[in-house]
Amino acid sequence: MFGERNINYRRVGLQAAFWFVMSLLLMTILLNFVNLSNTNQLSAYDDDWDDMSAFRADLKAADIKTSSLVSSPLLLADIEDPRNTTYIVAGVERDTLSLPQFDEDGFITIAAEDGYSPSEINAIVEFVEAGGTALVLDDYGFAGTIAEAFGIRYTGYQLYDTTYVPELDYNFIWMCVQATPCGMNGTTIDASTLSVHDRWSGNLGEGEHPCAALNGQTMPIEEAGLCAHHWQAGEIRYNSTYQVLLNDITALELIPGAIGALPEISVRAVTSNEATVDVNGDGEIWVGNEQNSETPDLWGQFNLSFEACARSTCDPNDGGRIVFMADGSALINAMYDYEGFNDGEYGPTNKTIPENDNRKWAMDFIAEALMSTEPDEAGQPSPTAMVIFDESRHPQNALLADSYNTIYFLLVYFTGEGLAMLLLFLVLFVTFEAVLLKKRDPEPWRHVFSIIYYGFGDANR
Repeated sequence: MFGERNINYRRVGLQAAFWFVMSLLLMTILLNFVNLSNTNQLSAYDDDWDDMSAFRADLKAADIKTSSLVSSPLLLADIEDPRNTTYIVAGVERDTLSLPQFDEDGFITIAAEDGYSPSEINAIVEFVEAGGTALVLDDYGFAGTIAEAFGIRYTGYQLYDTTYVPELDYNFIWMCVQATPCGMNGTTIDASTLSVHDRWSGNLGEGEHPCAALNGQTMPIEEAGLCAHHWQAGEIRYNSTYQVLLNDITALELIPGAIGALPEISVRAVTSNEATVDVNGDGEIWVGNEQNSETPDLWGQFNLSFEACARSTCDPNDGGRIVFMADGSALINAMYDYEGFNDGEYGPTNKTIPENDNRKWAMDFIAEALMSTEPDEAGQPSPTAMVIFDESRHPQNALLADSYNTIYFLLVYFTGEGLAMLLLFLVLFVTFEAVLLKKRDPEPWRHVFSIIYYGFGDANR
């Protein structure tokens, strides 16, 4: 009896030790990946001043379906209609889990790159190559691997420019979406330096914005559809000049010698010729004729936005496109809906955000991507139009919410990554084999009629 009791105690102790180790490993993963110290921001599903609920509300009002991606961009492979789908990444605030997977050459690698794993990058690239549209808004986050797949790099250093907003501070920079830099006249943008969007204006002879085709047409605002933000006094008045307000920005650059996933890359916005980049991050600018330890910072003109397309026209019908911008907060409520922010709709404020074209630029970007191509549906969104917001890299301020996202990520990983599925199969196979080996052989089976009955005179049989 005592021997059996000791065996039971030993079994219970081993099980307790096993579950303790498993819990410790799980908590290690969660502590590294679940970040509760950060405030939830840049979400299209929250309505604080630093979220993007106003942008999403405009999309819903335009009859465009919106969806959130909380696990992994691997799910982009399941999109049925990439041509009428737009994928938006705004502020990649945390890294990905480093899990083993196959690389491009078929070798096993640990995904240690910033933000997204190689398989996730491939999923984004394939989505764009299939005709999808993507918008990446980031500055100092982890979107670098997405940009590098298209031959572009985020420098990650804070950029300052003379085209800042004096009423606020030097962190608020004007970005004019045009080929040439704009300048200041006192405290405002010099109107003589303003130009138009190279492609959307039609100046390049191709790639004109679809709302430009409706310019001058008289219609009620209910029929203006995705061009409603250009509706004035009963008609469409399309204007391709954009003064976009940015905050705490960095710079973009082409990677020398790199061949990106899409062949056509164009600069869509630049700084003035007097911009500076704080390379060493000390908050001071030291520039000279050459970059050295005494003058480590940079001075000159830098890129703020790139557009990569499958064709030079950037027509969504000819293939996909992706736009990169050097600021993750361009579409937050405070700047996108500056009137509502100034009126206190997002909480008390001691700042007044100036009038800007962030909303106009964003809705024109959506209009080009998701407008129907049917002649009798001019200006209206495609019936299958959808915008997907990537929420998978935003920290949550609730343990259950972030834990759910983590578990969902692991579920997608083990069902969408080839190496993960192979590992899962091997683990299950070994587990089942171990169970079978440990199981005792059953007693020989005997039919009831094969048992000889002794008694009632049959003892001698």
